[in-house]
Amino acid sequence: MTSQSNKCHIIPPDEQRCIWMTAGILSYQLCDRQFDCDQCPLDAAMRKRHPRPENLPHADTMPGSSPEGLRSDRSYSPNHCWVKDIHDNVVRVGIEPGLGVALLGPKTIVLPADGQHVSRGQTCLWIVLEGGTLPVASPFDGIIRGVNRQLAEKPYLLGVHPLEHGWLFDVELTEPAKSPGLMTVEQACSSYGRDEAAFSSLLANALEHGHKEVGITLADGGQELQSVADMLGPDKYFALLRKVYG
Repeated sequence: MTSQSNKCHIIPPDEQRCIWMTAGILSYQLCDRQFDCDQCPLDAAMRKRHPRPENLPHADTMPGSSPEGLRSDRSYSPNHCWVKDIHDNVVRVGIEPGLGVALLGPKTIVLPADGQHVSRGQTCLWIVLEGGTLPVASPFDGIIRGVNRQLAEKPYLLGVHPLEHGWLFDVELTEPAKSPGLMTVEQACSSYGRDEAAFSSLLANALEHGHKEVGITLADGGQELQSVADMLGPDKYFALLRKVYG
């Protein structure tokens, strides 16, 4: 005989799923680090098992370039997300182009689930890169009403089509109005421009001081370096990315 009191829950109360379980890659794994993926050996091991795709489509800009392509039909959050009204009280959320380019071909994107409640300022999505896992916080309190399932097979869309095909999720707002922290396109250009200039400066300094550590290049028989991340190494590149965008 089965009763409500005898039912077992797969996820114990007050426990959190590992992002790799949420992504459907691990069948069962709980998180005991409060999503501090940077210090998690499991996350590091899983990233090594999922290599960066080769021959990725290229975006028109490079990391650290000035913010271009921001559109006036949407608002922007301080954590580099864009927000567009869809209908009624539902908005669409994505990553702004500058950050999309800086990601340099993410491996996996762990999206929230349909119907999931999200809170403003709390992590609801993870972008898995070769050097680390970047958390993304929701700009709103609300309920997820759709996610971009194309990103499961084509995570590079975040970089090449960030304002259209690379959108992240739709959310039905449960707060009275949009977050007062959202910016207009003019404000976003100024704010994002400062961040991108800071990131560009960090990359330039790291390359200047680390040129002796670049290693074998094509001219002396090695493999051609494809990106700044290849020259610095994925871990160092991610550390600089997280310093500005994290």
